Amino acid sequence: MKKLTAIVGLILCIPIPSFGWGPEGHRIVAEIAREHLNAVTRKHVRELVGDDDLAAISTWADEIRNQRPETYGWHFVDIPWNANGFSEPRDCFRFDEKHPQANNDHHNCVVDRIEIFEQVLADKKASLDERREALKFLVHFVGDVHQPLHAVERARGGNDVEVVFFGSRDCGGRPCNLHGVWDVGLIEHARRPDQNYALDLERMIVRKNLQSRAGGSAADWANESFRLAHEVWVENGDRVDEVYYRKNIEIVNERLTLAGLRLARMLNEALK
Repeated sequence: MKKLTAIVGLILCIPIPSFGWGPEGHRIVAEIAREHLNAVTRKHVRELVGDDDLAAISTWADEIRNQRPETYGWHFVDIPWNANGFSEPRDCFRFDEKHPQANNDHHNCVVDRIEIFEQVLADKKASLDERREALKFLVHFVGDVHQPLHAVERARGGNDVEVVFFGSRDCGGRPCNLHGVWDVGLIEHARRPDQNYALDLERMIVRKNLQSRAGGSAADWANESFRLAHEVWVENGDRVDEVYYRKNIEIVNERLTLAGLRLARMLNEALK
């Protein structure tokens, strides 16, 4: 348990706000999506990236952040805490002193970027490089928008909410925070390899009939996450322990599963 806490702690302290699901979460989403691609889509995915292993490209959008600083705000949407839900004019155009490259971007949020890259992927006139990049962004961003704290502005999506994570306030030399708990902490605490995790979630699809919820738009998914953020929120200094884990892990699992199903449906439609 001490070793697990130390590993999770190192991940929780990554100094990048709104990092998204950690690598394991993104791979789980991609594994689920891969199982629900049709044969035609698999063929076109292989043409774009060399194989149909979506998990292998699922973290690319995080890996290129330093080289592509204009993409920083594309991973999340800052919906104000007391808002009724997503508003494109309000939530997708934000000035950012740290990332001035994005200050003329009126689509600087995950909702708009999912819609934009879906269109690029489906455009047969777009170049191979453009469509390949669109696919990589989509695999990642559909996962991101399903992380509840990626859809709320309060305390920078929980990055500024310090928590006691399974008895420790220190995560790799930095204060543990709520956003990091949701990115990686709860998934890591489950202690399952990502492929086994994905197989377990496949059974959830049948049990909860989640295929019936595989549709919707990126705005719909952001609004779902926004509402859930209110349910899972804790205040500064609160404990994230076994009680919190057991109360919320089903939400984590359902969000990962829906992200995979919805990603597959989007790719099947765009690449038909």
